[in-house]
Amino acid sequence: MSRDGSGLPFELWRGLDLKGLEDLLAQLELPPRSPALHRLWRRALLASAAPPAGLPSPDHFLALRLEALYRSGLLRDMEEVLAGAGASTPLIRALQARLNIGLGRRDAGCRTVAELGAPSSGLPARLKGEIQLLSGYCAAVAGDTRGAGLAAELAREEGIAAELPLAVLASIAVDNKPRLSLPKHVLLLDYRFLELMGPVNAAQVIDKAEPALLAVNARNEQAPARLQIAAAEAAMRLNALSADAVADVYRRQSLSSGALAEPVTHATDPLLRRALFFRAIELSRSPAQQARFMRAVLDDAHKSGFGAQMALVLAPLLAKMQPTLELAWFAETAVEIALTAGDHASARRWIELAGGPKPWLALCDLVDPWRREGRLPGLAPIEDLAYRGSLDATMLHRLATLLDALDVEVPIPLWDAASRTPQPSGGHLPETGVLADLAQAAKHKDVGRVILLVMRTLGPDGPDGANILALRDSVRALKTAGLEADARGMALEALVAVWPRQARQ
Repeated sequence: MSRDGSGLPFELWRGLDLKGLEDLLAQLELPPRSPALHRLWRRALLASAAPPAGLPSPDHFLALRLEALYRSGLLRDMEEVLAGAGASTPLIRALQARLNIGLGRRDAGCRTVAELGAPSSGLPARLKGEIQLLSGYCAAVAGDTRGAGLAAELAREEGIAAELPLAVLASIAVDNKPRLSLPKHVLLLDYRFLELMGPVNAAQVIDKAEPALLAVNARNEQAPARLQIAAAEAAMRLNALSADAVADVYRRQSLSSGALAEPVTHATDPLLRRALFFRAIELSRSPAQQARFMRAVLDDAHKSGFGAQMALVLAPLLAKMQPTLELAWFAETAVEIALTAGDHASARRWIELAGGPKPWLALCDLVDPWRREGRLPGLAPIEDLAYRGSLDATMLHRLATLLDALDVEVPIPLWDAASRTPQPSGGHLPETGVLADLAQAAKHKDVGRVILLVMRTLGPDGPDGANILALRDSVRALKTAGLEADARGMALEALVAVWPRQARQ
């Protein structure tokens, strides 16, 4: 195993050569939409593992990792990797220049671009066009309109097809303002080029922004509160911004004095509501009031499609609360937050001390990585619900499938109830051959290849949007490859949304 604390093997990329790794990465939509899978993906990118075979140069694999971090919106991680690597080859410096310009560090980025533009720089051919494009940006910043136009022409000759930046440079060269249309996906560099034409309405690009752009706009403390929150939550939905970073964005917003009165009915801007409630949780001294705010925030986030990510934001606040019988009505929400954050001990305390619902104890047992295979006695309440016909088909089939994938004995009442309902047939299935490749990679414990193939198997919407066969094979492959905790985390993600819940008080 690697000694970096990642929990991953030193030979992480065994079974893949560089071309195979590049081919798999090119087919993926980054970052993964599953929070559980994203945590595993980030660990893989940051692990101090041996590089795959077939390296053309020592810095090529580092550049591949940096590019993957950039595509995933993990810009702070990218900065740390760059600082720790100490590499100064043209390839790495080109990626550093792009990052600096993307982060608004024009002077540092443009100094590097000027050095890389020299014929003797030794820049790889595939990056020459991008450096020409950035040279045009730096020329425009310096007021050199002729240089901006020349750089655009040279970038086109190198095969660059970045139409929006090229159109901006061309317009600067002839001193006019064109009618620009936004591309389907607005990149961070697109945004920086748009700024050359004047102030940009960042709210108009939220729905089209790549993860890196969302992460940058979320951290822009000079932007209006609504834009910061909108960018932060959009980035959080894509797993491009950490829970701590989202909490920091919420903390920067002011809290009106009336917001503490009634958390569920308080009328406010929908975009500001979760930030206001988050601040109210931190400021309130009443556990019951904190619990009401916390439930309101999580319910709201579920409706907006990022409940699991929001649970991670709330987890540090929940950790400061003590479970009591007076908060029994809140126990279900508390257990969900604690389990999502991997705090199984806290989840059990909320069930035991606050009189929480017993079906959630079964979920605790199922997703706890310290639990072994075989029979799971805690499933008795779920068996009873299945026997009485109180579980829907999606819940039945997901639970039976995931128990089987984790080598946990499926109780007969669950099998019987599931067999009486049609198996769900919707959801993402990968192309032919991927599931077989995944099974082989897991068998040989080629961990890095398993991670990439699981991302491809689950598809763009993660466990909740995957076909049940894809979900089963993904969880089984992670477990077989030795990633037991990650397999159970993915099972939790797939089950928590359909887990039986009590009627709300």
